[in-house]
Amino acid sequence: MGTEIKIAIIGGGVVGCAIARALSRLYDDIFVFEKNPGITSGENQSSRNSGVIHSGIYYDQETRPQKAGLCVEGNQLLYEFCKRFKVPALNTGKLMVATTPKEEDVLDIYLQRATENLVPGVEKIPASKVHTLEPNVKAACALIVPTAGIVEPTSLVYRLHALASQKGVQFITGTKVIGFDKDGDFNRLTIQYRDNRVDHIKSRVVINAAGVEADRFALMVDPRSPYELDPVTGDSYKFYAHKKPETELMGMNVYPTPEFVTTPHSRHFTVGIHLTPTLGDLSYPPALDPTVLIGPRLVPVRHRDVKADQPTPARVFAEKISPFFPGIKAEDLIWHQTGMQARLKRYPDFIIKADSTHKNVLNLLGIDSPGLTSCLAIASRVSAIVEDLI
Repeated sequence: MGTEIKIAIIGGGVVGCAIARALSRLYDDIFVFEKNPGITSGENQSSRNSGVIHSGIYYDQETRPQKAGLCVEGNQLLYEFCKRFKVPALNTGKLMVATTPKEEDVLDIYLQRATENLVPGVEKIPASKVHTLEPNVKAACALIVPTAGIVEPTSLVYRLHALASQKGVQFITGTKVIGFDKDGDFNRLTIQYRDNRVDHIKSRVVINAAGVEADRFALMVDPRSPYELDPVTGDSYKFYAHKKPETELMGMNVYPTPEFVTTPHSRHFTVGIHLTPTLGDLSYPPALDPTVLIGPRLVPVRHRDVKADQPTPARVFAEKISPFFPGIKAEDLIWHQTGMQARLKRYPDFIIKADSTHKNVLNLLGIDSPGLTSCLAIASRVSAIVEDLI
């Protein structure tokens, strides 16, 4: 590897790979540095999620305009990409259900937000139509959100990685960025390989797409960086619908009305513990699998490197979904996974901006949900910014 390169991307998750693929159509000499041993090794946000394709209904224009706009744009781009490159994805639609009068009032807020965010086709439907769509879901009424769906996340990452590689992008895995300095018109990165060997490279542009580690690199570049991870994990379970035919889903995402969650550093709405269908053998065209995911439940932790004291008990999940999905019991549930989210303290929106002191270092911070849905729109945004930096 040469000592001088044009573009360094830190992080090989879905966002880093999407950026690499977008930039590879315009530039050469692009390197992606990923700390994990493989791009699809499945240890970070890009795989430890429900695989939901979000519609953009959750994000208000006042506090989360980036999430609102990029999610709606990314939703359409993602469906088109998956169809073109045969990535397993299904446009299942979603129900956001209300079981009490108070929850019905909350639905009206999100119906209005759908209009504000230009989310197409959202409407409020009565209990009878909910029952027709999902006979085992109990609701007084619901919002139907037709643009929501599911995608197989690791297949998406793999395809983005493959397309970028075909265009000459070099992916250096098992590599940590442990230092940063300015070197004239270049940025000097100190990298450590898996055998602990240390190397130095100089890059014209650096793109920080490091996910849950992005705030650490931003602080390395600028010790005054105000951005800090709010360490929250998401626990999830699953169940096999074919073993309980009386609770089998027809195949839509089913969400409760959003609720407030308080962490030591913020108070915000969460989409709540929801039901997500999954895809089968990953053939194309895709088909639904009998497995249904339940979660995530957000769990604040003391530090990003410290796991929660213990997994959330299955009974908590069963109790949370029982008002709208009464057929499930705790003993039906099987532990699925937990994963850290790239949520920031005090900053609820995506942060996509150049460092204040180093204009050719571009930070992507707080890229939690809907980062998967938004990845191609984020890549397009980054590509436009990089054009002004090269």
